[in-house]
Amino acid sequence: MALIGIDVSRYQGNIDWNQVKNSGISFAMLRGGYGQNNIDPYFHQNASACQKLGIPFGIYWFSYAYNTQMAAQEAEYCTALAKQYQITWPLAYDLEYDTIRYAAQNGVTINKNLATDMVIAFCSKIKASGYIPMYYSNLDYYRRMFDTGRLPYDLWFAQYASEPSITGMSMWQYTSTGKVPGISGDCDKNYSYKDYGKPSPSPGPSAPVEYTVLPGDTLSEIALRFGTTVSRIAQLNGITDPNKIYPGQVLRLTGSVFPVPTTYTVKSGDTLSQIAARFGTTYQILAQLNGISDPDKIYPGQQLKLPSGSQSGGQYYTIRPGDTLSGIAAHYGTTVSRLQSLNNISDPNKIYAGTRIRIN
Repeated sequence: MALIGIDVSRYQGNIDWNQVKNSGISFAMLRGGYGQNNIDPYFHQNASACQKLGIPFGIYWFSYAYNTQMAAQEAEYCTALAKQYQITWPLAYDLEYDTIRYAAQNGVTINKNLATDMVIAFCSKIKASGYIPMYYSNLDYYRRMFDTGRLPYDLWFAQYASEPSITGMSMWQYTSTGKVPGISGDCDKNYSYKDYGKPSPSPGPSAPVEYTVLPGDTLSEIALRFGTTVSRIAQLNGITDPNKIYPGQVLRLTGSVFPVPTTYTVKSGDTLSQIAARFGTTYQILAQLNGISDPDKIYPGQQLKLPSGSQSGGQYYTIRPGDTLSGIAAHYGTTVSRLQSLNNISDPNKIYAGTRIRIN
């Protein structure tokens, strides 16, 4: 007997997962993100709700890769999300028409051989990380874009029909216009012919060493997600006001509290708010502590006192379209070779928008 499940992304908006569970849905596949580490803005909200309610779920990653290296990197982004939750269902590679279009815009024609190689690159990484790999395909791509004889992975097959045209799939996405209580509008519905199991009961997932704050995050939600407390995160990061955290701020979640610098030397391009976020405090506190009347006026070389207990988890930067590694290095007063060493970048001319790199 097949299990009935759904797959969702940002396009379903806010979901009432209590209603979803009570409607008889047995599992969910959540879009983790797409391309070069673009996280679906509803992923953590959906994953946290599923985990809290005991709804088994997996993750799919919409690919914008056009070579095997990029596909393998997308697998790493996907597993990084999976490690934050208790997941027994597959991590799936989603290559569709928009993938092919994007590749063509970048001068690459994805043929059957390359598409198959990219599935292998993604799925082998997933398997090596201890998760169940899966690939997604509609009937068209199953017939002409994938060499299925080279793909010993579970297939998630999409065909909106009364019955599928092939056999042997593990999951069948049978409609894109499903109606499910708790979800406004349409959503994809699926049959799974395998039961990948429920996560074993535990207090929660192991917390990673660091977490980067996303828009909309609160400290209490982060603490709940990683099985820790607001006071512990605040202590580790020298946060005086738990209601003030900032997107892009890197929080330590594990480890011991250790001594940190009591001063900071302003670098070219710094702002007081950026420095405050880096050290888990506020620009108002820094201004008061340093007798700064105008927070918009700080100068390279200026020595700032830091509040007692401030904690730096390292400085990070998210690459934007048009950035170069040399430009980033110049802005932060470092070198290209230092950035390469910190981030294992072999070719300084190949960096990708959306990738988060460490600065120091």
